Amino acid sequence: MQAQDGQCREIFNQMFDAINNVRTLRYNLSSMERIGNVMTQAHSMVKLNISPFEIYYKNFNNGIEVLWREGKVDGDAIVNPNGFPYVNLHLNPSGELMRKGQHQTLLRLGYSYLGDMLFHSFEKFPDAVKNYAHRLNDTVWDNAPCYKIDINFKDFANTSYIVTQAGETVAKIAARYFLNEYEVLTLNNISWYNDELKVGQTLNLPAAYAKHVALLISKTTNLPMVIKVYDDKGLYEMYAYTNLQLNLPIPNEEFTESYSGYHF
Repeated sequence: MQAQDGQCREIFNQMFDAINNVRTLRYNLSSMERIGNVMTQAHSMVKLNISPFEIYYKNFNNGIEVLWREGKVDGDAIVNPNGFPYVNLHLNPSGELMRKGQHQTLLRLGYSYLGDMLFHSFEKFPDAVKNYAHRLNDTVWDNAPCYKIDINFKDFANTSYIVTQAGETVAKIAARYFLNEYEVLTLNNISWYNDELKVGQTLNLPAAYAKHVALLISKTTNLPMVIKVYDDKGLYEMYAYTNLQLNLPIPNEEFTESYSGYHF
């Protein structure tokens, strides 16, 4: 069942407003990302405070814990590797050790990054909500009623981009045009996000973050609970939220290494 343009537009406006009003989050996250030809999976727990920006993350697959606090430790994350070298590490959250083998960075946890990508994807296509967004039958996720929205940019196409100035990198270009960094990296066989590109080099850039996005949006919080991103090969990445707690106070000590529930 397709909804009227106005219905989809109202749902998205409520979603963007809800994202902008997030102050704290606790949730479990199940993710799938295609790396090369392999679909990787991770199951984790996240605590997040927006201001100051603070994150606690635990990967249930391997027991790794990560703590990041705005303005602390010279911008590094504190990492308990739950194994060798058996000491806490201070690592750049956008560096190779923390970024390798995944699409996103630690600092994109929560909803702000997702909201920016979706908002600017709509901005790139005229009448995007009217032409490409469809409301399907409502459903239930994690015991909560949800809107089911399908966004398919039928006119999506890659374009050529010529590097015109020194200092350009995949990270900078993807941020400027609100694109998926990992996709830009792999489309162009570039080694790393911050490698400086050559002036005159031609890149292949997607038109937007994704060609096809499927969303489950909670009717209670108006936040996305499941995000599935597709490319021409099928599922490209998926992020699913459960046990979400929104805007409940998180004690300051839960963003410290000494908190009794952690193992730093």
